[in-house]
Amino acid sequence: MENLLKTDNQEKAMNVQFLTNEKGKRTAALVPIKDWETIQAKLKTDSPDFWEALPEHVKKGINDGLRQSNQRETKSHDEVMQKYNKYL
Repeated sequence: MENLLKTDNQEKAMNVQFLTNEKGKRTAALVPIKDWETIQAKLKTDSPDFWEALPEHVKKGINDGLRQSNQRETKSHDEVMQKYNKYL
């Protein structure tokens, strides 16, 4: 399989190597550092990080949700739907 990286209207082959598990499923990719830097440069934007533009109450809600998830204080989709289905 040929992997291509487009750079400034050019296509060049990328030398990507894949790691596989014992069943042959790809689990990781090894990309040459020059290709990685090109990919990263293309993904960068000139716009500032959106986090700083969020209102404090939104940041708090996100951080609270992350904390709850990390502490396994979550409910399954089925549990939530069972409770709130009567409102739908």
